[in-house]
Amino acid sequence: MSNVAATRRTSFNFRQITKDIWAALKMPMLAILMAFIIGALVIWITEGSLVTVGEAYYGLLRGAFFKQRGFSETLVATIPYVLLSLAVTVGFKTGLFNIGVEGQFTIGSICAAWAGVAFSGLPGIIHLPLTILTGALGGMIWAVIPGYLKARTGAHEVISTMMMNYVAFRLGEYMVSYPLRDHLSSGVQTLRISPEAELWTMSAFPQQLQNPLNALLVAIIIAVVVALSVRTMLAGGFLSARVKTATQRRTVYLVTGLVFGVIAFVALPPLTQAWWPFTDQYDRLHTGIFLAIFAAIGVWWLMWKTTLGFELRMVGANPNAAQYAGVNITRNIVVAMAISGALAGIAGTVEVIGVSICRCLPLFFSSGYGWDSIGIALLAKNNPFGILAASLLFGAMRNGADLMELTSGVSKYIISLIQALVLLFVAAPAIVRYIYRMKDEKTEAQASLTTGWGGRP
Repeated sequence: MSNVAATRRTSFNFRQITKDIWAALKMPMLAILMAFIIGALVIWITEGSLVTVGEAYYGLLRGAFFKQRGFSETLVATIPYVLLSLAVTVGFKTGLFNIGVEGQFTIGSICAAWAGVAFSGLPGIIHLPLTILTGALGGMIWAVIPGYLKARTGAHEVISTMMMNYVAFRLGEYMVSYPLRDHLSSGVQTLRISPEAELWTMSAFPQQLQNPLNALLVAIIIAVVVALSVRTMLAGGFLSARVKTATQRRTVYLVTGLVFGVIAFVALPPLTQAWWPFTDQYDRLHTGIFLAIFAAIGVWWLMWKTTLGFELRMVGANPNAAQYAGVNITRNIVVAMAISGALAGIAGTVEVIGVSICRCLPLFFSSGYGWDSIGIALLAKNNPFGILAASLLFGAMRNGADLMELTSGVSKYIISLIQALVLLFVAAPAIVRYIYRMKDEKTEAQASLTTGWGGRP
């Protein structure tokens, strides 16, 4: 009898989980569907042939996913989208519209280029993390300025971050053209960063691990990730009942992390030499993909599993109630902007030390990733794991557009139209609900965004 009851509970939970997933995904999926349908209509009207529509979309999919190099390039484009969208999301959840991620991205890239050159001679185990931290610090400082102005003077973050973007662009041009310029290069660009500060490409991963210091860096990262994962598992579930005291739990996750770190240090170099799936030396996919995934998990953990995240979300949902409950509004606004700016700065850093062909910062470095990330955060409804999927979609559209244009003759800028339509339908869900006769459901993400646009009392 108990088995029957358990089966019923399991069945109910499965249906409930399926229902929750569909409730979360239906609006973004319908928005994407409608955007592609309208995009198809535009191609049909302008090109005069339905066959061209098929060729265009087939070329888009083929360029983004079906070719190995193409899929790698899709992932390369996805990495900054993930980091920047997470930056926007942290602001949204705190009721802030950080429209300045593009500027923070630029400042982060400048700081990373400087650190990559200024500390030449350091081993990679120090220089690479130092360069990433410098880029994050640059983006953080650039974001804290409008955050402090917002908290202390009430200056609206939309205006101040937008203006900070222009200052960042001009500052970047000055830094590249004068203090950081490589005068021996024919182009206007900074000096080349040290090889020890570069993010490894996936194809170079086995070779990099032959350096014991690099292997030690990877082992430390794995040890920390494993220790944190075990600690999270011990905080709840059946493992928490088996390991009861705090001392035992600390011992378990520290020892587990240490063991996995030692195993990784000893076993990974020979294993990757024996077999490694990434063998194309011209493949640009780099280890920043792990950084983006860890960032998504970290933001989820911060926002939904920590006291700080709870306070940030409380400030975003209702600042008056948060203040009445004793939450420091000023501090949380500044902290949210600092986290947001740090993520944007890391995105800029990754582009310099992982993607740039010259491994330097060229003039006019702005890529437009920051603007697209606002739409990605909205499409993902500010969910860090949804951001991973939405970033992959935008990365695929960005990367597949070239082959689409080549095979069908349809301008690749049609992708910008489709992305704009996705953003339009997500930002104005009433249109989607009207077309599909859906009930109005006010979401948490909508509430946070509305507050950030000036709804704060």
